Amino acid sequence: MKTFHFSLETLLKVRRLEEEELQVKLADATAKLMAEKERVILLQTKLAEHISNFRNGQKEKVTVSTFNDFHIYHDTLKRNIVVRNEQVEIAQGFHSQCLAALQQAVKARKLVEKLRKKRLLEYQAECLAEEQKLVDEQGLQVFNRNK
Repeated sequence: MKTFHFSLETLLKVRRLEEEELQVKLADATAKLMAEKERVILLQTKLAEHISNFRNGQKEKVTVSTFNDFHIYHDTLKRNIVVRNEQVEIAQGFHSQCLAALQQAVKARKLVEKLRKKRLLEYQAECLAEEQKLVDEQGLQVFNRNK
């Protein structure tokens, strides 16, 4: 009896490898997205601390240069927050692309696996039919000898 051979086994292996590569790529994209979000939170925290420190410092006499320095740093933090939010959006878009690609790869792999399973069931049915045929022939030979 011949063994089961799936002609698209190589394709299935390639699909699995592609899926694994895309999983790694998605993990990297997720890590980058989380890092960008953490940077935004850090900048927002710095901004809040800076405002709080300035307000606490207003209890004393504030000079024009101190006030000017506050506004320059405040504007710089706000610009950095805007830039980081843009980076978060870019990272989110890349993450979404990676996720969509992974979903497509999983779908393609499952399709090939489903075909493999179907072919395996067909092979098993053929083997069962062939085995039944042999048993029937042996039974017929035994019956003919006993006559």
